[in-house]
Amino acid sequence: MAIQSKEESAVPVISVLIPVYNDIDRIEECINSIVEQKLSPKFELIIIDNGSTDGTYEWLLNLNLSEHLDIKVTQCLLPGSYAARNHGLTLASGDYAAFTDSDCIVSNQWLFNLYNTLMTAPPDTIIAGRMTFFPDDKKDTEQSAIDFENFFSMKQDENAQNGKCITANFFCAMSLLEKHGGFNEKLKSGGDVEISERVVNGGGNVIYSDKAYVMHPSRNVQELLIKRQRIIGGTWDSKLSSQTFPSKIKFCWKLIRMFLGRSKIVVFSPSLSLRRKIKLILLLFKIMAVSFIELIRLVSGKQANRV
Repeated sequence: MAIQSKEESAVPVISVLIPVYNDIDRIEECINSIVEQKLSPKFELIIIDNGSTDGTYEWLLNLNLSEHLDIKVTQCLLPGSYAARNHGLTLASGDYAAFTDSDCIVSNQWLFNLYNTLMTAPPDTIIAGRMTFFPDDKKDTEQSAIDFENFFSMKQDENAQNGKCITANFFCAMSLLEKHGGFNEKLKSGGDVEISERVVNGGGNVIYSDKAYVMHPSRNVQELLIKRQRIIGGTWDSKLSSQTFPSKIKFCWKLIRMFLGRSKIVVFSPSLSLRRKIKLILLLFKIMAVSFIELIRLVSGKQANRV
């Protein structure tokens, strides 16, 4: 399919879907970066509010954008970003789906590069675009958190090699999502990895795109720890809860090995001072501790955290 201009195509080629929950301070920058796409196929923008209580939904309803932009604002009150994405898909008109998050800023040829990469890929392929980080001037972010992000977060090249992709920068044919039944909306975290694995297990692929990059604000320590809780909760809901006791022990050992492996990377990094190495290793230990605390909570019958 050749790329068509907005004037040549009356129907969106790509549906861009953004779930949002209590992010009134950052959603506008995300929207602006998508509106300013260059060389893009015709696209529509679907924003799914997931029950915000900070005025985000009301702000979205009063958006004053160009009349030439095809935008839909909807609301999904079933908690969870994957439930929100599935709801957005029911409103989508495009042949392809692009996902990012409400706190992200996309590059100005994001859709163009995603689309071109997919056009040369085998059938049933997910494109995993590169992630980069920028400092968020709206909050205090510790140097150890920034170091963690740069060393260990959102490594989409590694994700693609392992048959995974995160929805901060995720692109595929709409038919592929339909074929696999969309996201598992019971999951609060990890639903992007779970559907990637279903696609790969079904004979599909995940391919990395370096040019189609998305910028994510660096999280602070507290946000990293909350994210770790969500990841553990998503893993528990998707597979760990139904596994045997030896499998759960194996998972715990995997967490310890990850801590040791990452600590080794930090120790031998030539780019960090001794002080920064110590602080980053302490953060890695906190992340491991939070993982075990959350596992204990889930084993005791508690529900996975939404945030």
